[in-house]
Formats: sequence, structure tokens, C-alpha cells
Amino acid sequence: MQPIRTLIVDDEARIRRGIERLVLSCGEGWEVVAALGDGREALDYLHGTSGAVDLIITDVKMPEIDGLTLIREARKQYRFYPMLISGYDDFEYVRTALREGAVDYLLKPVDRDQFRERMTEIREKIAAGRSEFRRREETERRAERLKPARQTQTLSYITSAGIDIERLGYWVEDFPLGRYSLLYVSLDALPVKTRTYTAKDWEAYTYALENIVAEVVAGGGKPGGRVGHGEERGDGHGGMSGSGGLQGWSWRGGNSDFWILLRGPSEEEGLEDAALALAERVRAAIHTYTPFTVSVSIAEPNEDLYLLPEAKRQALSGMRHRLVEGGNRVFLGERGRAAGRGEGDRPEAELAQIAQRMRQAVGQAKAEEAEALLRLFFAELEREESPVAIRKAAQHLLLSIYSAALEGSGGSGADSESVEEALRSLDRAPRLQELRAELARRLREATDAIREARRDGNRKPVELAKAWIREHLGEDITIKRVADRVYMNPTYFCEYFKLQTGETVLDYVTRQRMEKAGELLLADPAEKLQDIAVRVGYQDVKYFGKLFKQWAGVSPSKYRERAGV
Repeated sequence: MQPIRTLIVDDEARIRRGIERLVLSCGEGWEVVAALGDGREALDYLHGTSGAVDLIITDVKMPEIDGLTLIREARKQYRFYPMLISGYDDFEYVRTALREGAVDYLLKPVDRDQFRERMTEIREKIAAGRSEFRRREETERRAERLKPARQTQTLSYITSAGIDIERLGYWVEDFPLGRYSLLYVSLDALPVKTRTYTAKDWEAYTYALENIVAEVVAGGGKPGGRVGHGEERGDGHGGMSGSGGLQGWSWRGGNSDFWILLRGPSEEEGLEDAALALAERVRAAIHTYTPFTVSVSIAEPNEDLYLLPEAKRQALSGMRHRLVEGGNRVFLGERGRAAGRGEGDRPEAELAQIAQRMRQAVGQAKAEEAEALLRLFFAELEREESPVAIRKAAQHLLLSIYSAALEGSGGSGADSESVEEALRSLDRAPRLQELRAELARRLREATDAIREARRDGNRKPVELAKAWIREHLGEDITIKRVADRVYMNPTYFCEYFKLQTGETVLDYVTRQRMEKAGELLLADPAEKLQDIAVRVGYQDVKYFGKLFKQWAGVSPSKYRERAGV
């Protein structure tokens, strides 16, 4: 058994030496690590050794820091058994000592036999405490080893169909803070030769696909590569890595699709690039090592995992653009822009921006605004000379409207057959005028469906949440904090808020913060950007500037200049 490390504290040297002799006389299982003159020295010793003592025997009355204060302060940081020795036969001292957790309280002069008897009892208690501590540590280590598997199981449940989100509870607390990006990996059209595959063939290929995805996520970059510096896979269908400040989890969705969740530090750039690079590695690895190809859709990054169901919908919406662009591609965001195509020329960039604004208007059931944007979209489209480019732009717009309608009316997805029928309706339009009329019809159907879905909803929780957010813009606003104010489950609250408003909770928070920042920028030209950023909830002025430019189209300083401030 490891010796019991004993610290002796008394302001009288003679008594310190006497107690030390008594301790050592109790047998080989005892060790006196130090004998000090007051509580201050004892605290310094504890800090210097990280509390490496098992028992503190201390006098009550001492200069600097007395024995009771020593015990109280030391127990805030360290685990040990305290024992008080005093010349004062005072009930108040005894009661206070017991309240502070003292194992025993002995009066001076100390009786040798009584001391040894008490020390035997203390040794048994310390031995029992060590065993319990080891058991607790082993339990914690086991829980930590199982944590990736538990997290992956939770993520798999969240992204599965037909879940009851009201019963999820505070599941996000099992994950670290940071920015998250969700990737959806889906098999493209199967090669003809797969028609001859047996059930065992498919089982083997599914296992291979699952492992390729997990190994790429784990940091090797290709199948068979070295796992990164994070934890290895927790079970047979999930991966996790932590190298380079990034973490990743992967899991199987259906028989032919997979999900990846990538995490990066909060308020730091680079997650989008990391997600794109990972998607390309997964796509290339599967194309290289199997007879299949896959497409990968990447949802917009978010800073609160309670938005994971929303990210799932974004990723599924992005994948629908495969019907237009073809397979073996990576799609970015809800617009489904294929990675590598870019938005280089001005007409395409203008159309993409108009389509995004129209999608938001449809999601918020603003029919007149959406129709005005549709007219603007076709005004731009009329400048396009290529019939193929015109039809492709219209197809992408239809998919955006379709996705907005499904999300805004509470739908969780769309089957490929209904989406393909909608696209075929555009193919049947012989001229630009009929194409516009078909899209206008789809747009009206979408806004009507969303209005109908919201008609019976109780908006009171949403309005209360909005009011609370506006009053606390300078604070750390999380979905859990907002949901708790309206007594709703956080995940369900996210879904409800999006259904009633057409935007996510965090999008609303960001918009309110940017609007407030715009007011502050113009109200006082002398106020520093750092101070304004803090007042609207951002400690990182660079991150605040990035968000403000996305909102206003110009930097905060340019915003002031344009206003003549």
C-alpha cells in the first residue's frame, strides 16, 4: 500500500517534532512529507505539490492562517483528511472542526495510545477513500472511452426520419462548444454491373463505404491512412478525430447514404474550407476504391448544435440540385452550387443572390416580395443567351422554392419522384414566358402552404422569445437560454421558431445584432468598433466585422462613411 502522506502544521517547533515522532511510530505505512509553522506555509506547500497529501494534522490557533481556515481553503482545491489538535477544550471549536470535515479532534497534550488508535481508524478511512477514488476514476475513463460512440449514436438518432424532437432533452451538452458543419454523403446512380450483386456483395460494399468515410474523417486523408491525434472510432459505425483543432464524427444514414459532422473552434474562419476539403477527399476516395461515385452536400456552418435538424434539411436541399448538375460532385449550401464551378461571371452571381433572397421571402411567406424578386430574376435571365443556362437557372430556382415550401410548412423532406415531376414541368415550358408562369405558380403554392401551416400556430412563445433576445443582445445568447425562457425543449423550439418565422433562431439573433450595431455606428462616430462589437454580443471584433459585412454589404467603417458620419 502506498504510504499515507502526512502534513503537520503547528506554530510550536517542539510540538511539531513530537507529532512527527508519533506519526512515524505508527508503522511503515506512514510518511511525514513536511512539518510547517503556520497555515500560510501549509497552503503554499499544497499549491507547490498540487495537494499531494493524504492527511493534514494541524493546530487550531496559529499566526497568519489558523487551522480551521487552512482546512476550509485547502478543501476548495484538494482532497485530504483533516485532523485538528488543540489545547482548547471548547465545544465551539469541536463543532466548527466537524463542520469543516475534520476526521478527528484531539486535545493537547496528546495521549500516545489514543493517538495510535485514532491513526489506525484514519488509515482504514484513507484506504477506503483511495479505493473509491480509483473506482470512480476507472468509471470516468470508461465513460470517456465510450463518449464518441455515445455521441455518434445521438447524432444518428437526430438525423434519422420520424424522430420525436420534443423528447430529445439537452443532448447538445454532451458535445464541445464550437462551430459545426454537417455533410451529407449520398450514392449516385448505380453502375449497370451492380444489378448482378448479391446481398452479401452489398453488405461488403456497404461496410467498405462506411469504413472509407470513417477513416477519411479520422484524419488519414485516404483509406488505410494514419488516424489523427483525436480519439479513434468509438464503435463500428462512427469516427472521431481531433487533429488540427478539428473534430469529426461520421455515421450511416440509410443503406446508401452517410453523414459527417465537422467541428472547429468558435468564431474562427476556416471551417468552410475544411468541410469542402473533407468532402472532396471522401468523394475522391470512394471513387478510387469502389465501383461507385457519391455526391456530398454541405450545410451552412452554425454555432449551436440544436440547429442540427435545420442543417440536415439544408444538406438534403443541396443534394436535390444533383438532379440538375449530375453526380460525383460537392454541393455547397441550400443553393446547391457545385464546388469548383464558382460564381465567377456577373449574371450568374446576380441570379444566385436573387434566388437566395427569394428563398428567404418564400420561407417567410412574403408572397409580394417573392413575386417581385421573381420578376427581377427573369429580367436578369433574359440577358442570358444560352438556352441550357436559362433552363438550368430556372431548375435551381424551382428546387430552392420547393425546399423553402417543405421547410416552411413543417415538411421534413421530399421524395425524388415529386421533385423530378416538378423539374419535368419546367422542361415542358416552350418559351421564357411559360417558364416564368410555371415558377410563379409554384411560388404562390409555396407561400400559400406556409401561411396555412402557420395559421393555427400559437405565436406567443415566438414573440416572447424575440422580445427577450432584443433585450439581451449584448449577452451570450444560446438556443438553450432562449428556449428556457419560453419553457420549451431547445430542439423543438428551433423547429417551431423556424416554422413560425421562416428563419432560424440564430439567424434572427444575428440580424437583430447587426441592426443594433448599424444604429450604434451612426449614433456616435467616436465609439470604437471593439466597444460596439461587445455591446452587441461579440468579443472578437474581426468576427463581428465579417458578420456585419455579410449583413450590410460593406465593412462597419465603410458603413459610417456612406452615411456621412
